[in-house]
Amino acid sequence: MNRADELPRTVSDAVPRRFTAGDALRGVAAMFVLVFHAAVETMLFKHTPGFVLGSDSPHSFSPIFGRLAPEFIAMRFGVFIFFALSGYLLTRTFLAAFTLGTSRPSISRYARNRALRIIPAFWAVTTVFVVWDHAVGPSGVGGLLATYGFAQNYHWNAAAEVMRQAWTLDIEAAFYVAIPLASLLALAAGARILERPRSRLAIVLAVLLAAYVLSLLAKHSAGNPLNNAYNLAEFLFAFIPGIALAAVEPFAAPRLRDSGHGKALAWGVLGLCVALFALFVSLPGSDYGARLVLVTLACGALLAAPLILQWTNGGCWRVLDNRVMRWLGERSYGIYLIHLTPMGHLLPHIGTHGVTVTFVLLLVLDTAITLIAADLLWRIVERPALQRRLPWRQAEFARTTAVEA
Repeated sequence: MNRADELPRTVSDAVPRRFTAGDALRGVAAMFVLVFHAAVETMLFKHTPGFVLGSDSPHSFSPIFGRLAPEFIAMRFGVFIFFALSGYLLTRTFLAAFTLGTSRPSISRYARNRALRIIPAFWAVTTVFVVWDHAVGPSGVGGLLATYGFAQNYHWNAAAEVMRQAWTLDIEAAFYVAIPLASLLALAAGARILERPRSRLAIVLAVLLAAYVLSLLAKHSAGNPLNNAYNLAEFLFAFIPGIALAAVEPFAAPRLRDSGHGKALAWGVLGLCVALFALFVSLPGSDYGARLVLVTLACGALLAAPLILQWTNGGCWRVLDNRVMRWLGERSYGIYLIHLTPMGHLLPHIGTHGVTVTFVLLLVLDTAITLIAADLLWRIVERPALQRRLPWRQAEFARTTAVEA
């Protein structure tokens, strides 16, 4: 029996249940967003000449970072790391059900787990900040319903202004809904017209490529509206590198397990990630489309490198797997939800200094406040909610059909 014939039976052992580097990457993404927003809020508060909110000019932040301003701009795309992670982690089981014929995950369990993951913490933080900023009345019933219902991108209001960073959660929520719908359609069609797993994988990758191109065109057309009036179609491209990794995982992992070249491949992909980010930094802001392609591919490579290493030997680089990074990753959602609103309350008290000093003070104070608050949110709200999730992935890749690979 050749290696291809063994694939459906060996994949369960080769594919990891948990992405070890996931927590670290979440933590890094959250801190990137925090640093970026600290710079943006400082520049706006100080009325820095030449700064335009929403600009992708590599030199927009030169008053703070000087020659390192182009490198700093890359932090803006920390949200793309979140999107790529969601694309990988949430579609694995659904894709395996289509390509390998594994049992389809329970949609009700999936929905319950997604709701427990994002709703309790988001509602808790939103309530505190909306009350703190006296935004209940100005928002109106419709505005509050839109914000609490993950629809603020389509109905901008006072509460949405308080939780400006939550525009990404609206896109995430739409992605959560799209996954089982797309899975049901794919299973209904694929079960009848395709029998071989590799043929199904080819179809998945072709569809992802087409969706990537169309979504990039939609995002390029949308630009950067100040009210973040985005929809899933305009940001689907940012999820696709992670989805593609999830699609190829059950085919690639068994071949890399205990292989002699897996570690070298992981390092090579990490080098590719650095090269893509460097190329992104070198391009002018006017090359908007090319920069989007580069940054999404770089984020995909950032996920792929530690994932390939885990496929190979089950391990992870120590820098991504330690107590500090795990702690930060567990609280990354809280960090993302909390960090922005306190900045507006801190700046009037520390903004009498120059631009650089104001930024440093804001960054230090806001980071301290955010980490403390995120830890409390984790202990009081997030962890109790997560403990009520159901093991919908318990049978992930466990049962496969004996079909030709």
